[in-house]
Amino acid sequence: PEMTEPILNEYHTLWAWTARVELDHFKQDEVSWAWETSGSFSMRTAYAAKFWGREVTP
Repeated sequence: PEMTEPILNEYHTLWAWTARVELDHFKQDEVSWAWETSGSFSMRTAYAAKFWGREVTP
């Protein structure tokens, strides 16, 4: 992809956010699937996530 100014600005913003993350080596990781209210993965919501925001034209 072309590295435009807005893309570089977004990259720098994300870099700054992740640089402030502090990991706790004594706490087990937790994984939560944001597309499902229960937090559990499902194929139904995986397909919804894949095609979210996509416009379909006949």
